[in-house]
Amino acid sequence: MSYDHKIVIKYFILPWVKFLMETLPSNKSKRTSEKTKGSKKRSHKKRKKSDRKNKNQEKERSRKRQRQERKERDTESTSSDSCSNTDEESEAIWVEKKVELSHEVENYEQKIPSGSPSDDGIPYRTQLIPSVAPRLASNPTLSADELNRLKAKALRAKLTNSPNAEELEKKYEMEKKRAEGNNKVEIVPIVDSRGRLYDTTNPSASSSSLQHAGSPRQKRKEKIDTHDETGNRIHYFKDDDKLQLQHLVMQERLGTGKSMDAQMAGRIMGDKKFEDDLDYLDEHADKMARGKEQTIEQKRQFAIQDFKKSQDFINSCPYCFGQDKSPVAPMVSLGTKTYLALSTVTEMTSGHCLIVPIQHCLTTLELDDDTWDEIRNFMKCLIQMFHSEDRGVLFFETVISFKYQKHAIIECIPLPWNLSQDAPAFFREAILSTAGEWTQNKKIIDTAKGFRNKMVKDLPYFHVWFNVDGGMGHVIENAKKFPEWFGKEIVAGMCDLPPDRWRKPKKLNPRDKHKRVQEFVKKWKKWDWTQMLEGGEY
Repeated sequence: MSYDHKIVIKYFILPWVKFLMETLPSNKSKRTSEKTKGSKKRSHKKRKKSDRKNKNQEKERSRKRQRQERKERDTESTSSDSCSNTDEESEAIWVEKKVELSHEVENYEQKIPSGSPSDDGIPYRTQLIPSVAPRLASNPTLSADELNRLKAKALRAKLTNSPNAEELEKKYEMEKKRAEGNNKVEIVPIVDSRGRLYDTTNPSASSSSLQHAGSPRQKRKEKIDTHDETGNRIHYFKDDDKLQLQHLVMQERLGTGKSMDAQMAGRIMGDKKFEDDLDYLDEHADKMARGKEQTIEQKRQFAIQDFKKSQDFINSCPYCFGQDKSPVAPMVSLGTKTYLALSTVTEMTSGHCLIVPIQHCLTTLELDDDTWDEIRNFMKCLIQMFHSEDRGVLFFETVISFKYQKHAIIECIPLPWNLSQDAPAFFREAILSTAGEWTQNKKIIDTAKGFRNKMVKDLPYFHVWFNVDGGMGHVIENAKKFPEWFGKEIVAGMCDLPPDRWRKPKKLNPRDKHKRVQEFVKKWKKWDWTQMLEGGEY
């Protein structure tokens, strides 16, 4: 760096830097002071605005108070004027009412002796009659969980010596009585929904086992000697010596004696080390033959649960009569065992109706002879009615599963006469196409000689009647692949109907029920056989 540059830095640049360094803080302080002044002004303005708002609000409140006071004064003045004008009238009315009441009381006292007591032991003249009837207890009864909580609260209060322990105990007893009073006792029948007897007895059990039946603490099993000292088998089950032939026959009729194949399959499924070998079967023969016995209490619980389940299905059934309800289906004619009703969904064709048994049954094969006589009467009358219109009619029943216990119904679908004559060929072809190549049962069962003699009530089936005498049936072996609308689909293919008529038809409006019944009765009245019954007239 040259000498001239040093002189310039020393005498010109450094003084300016010092000057700037001294002046910068003063500028910052000026800026901050200006900011504080501006913020103070703003806060002052805000305070003024808030004060103005408060003053305005107070003025409005005072004005409202003055208005209310004026209104009250006006109403008081008007009421005083009206009272002064009507004092004489009101006094006259009160005197008249008082005289009438006194006459009624005198007449009532003359009829009743002065000293005759009431039912409560209080004389009539001194007995108090409440002007308002006492309110009844509208509180609902407590559930089992709520009763348990109340009991726990009462016990806790008793253990802690709290003053309200007695009140809680009394409240618990009262609520318990109310809950027990609402319980409905029902007797479980001896047969199930299919007419099979419940097995609630244990003929092979001894008196000691009957006393401890169903107790959870009894986990030890009695050991039984199945072989003697030489290795020969002497017992298979512990009750071999106690069971007699009549007991075995009873088990077979009740259905409690399961098939050997089902028991064998259950043992194999529960054995992880199972081998399909004769040596393995010989070594584990006792284990494979061992059965799980049910106690009397377990059998009773099964009967109770099965009865509850069947009652729930019956209560929700749209075709059953209840204590306070009639069937959902529009009823046309009522017999003693069956009734004729219209469909609750969109009809396949005009005149689509149902023959329904009054008894809740899963198949029509479970019905007695009297019920079948009424079913045949309905079939004959419907055939004659539709024949007068130059139409035929098909009757079919579909039973796919017994699990949900659906009400058995026979659907009646009228068709043009030429199509009804070709219906057997259509149904035969459809059944053969749906049935598998390998089946355990006959694919098509001809029921011309009797439907009830050819079909079995314990297997799901589909059956169609072309006349009163019979038609053709098919045993459903695979319920998952067989559609519920099988018969309707065939009829829809014959008549070229859209899919919304048979696959998932819409539910009809229940408000139109009366109108639909009247239209059907106009044609049905001439052929209705129920008019011959007592009270069957229209």
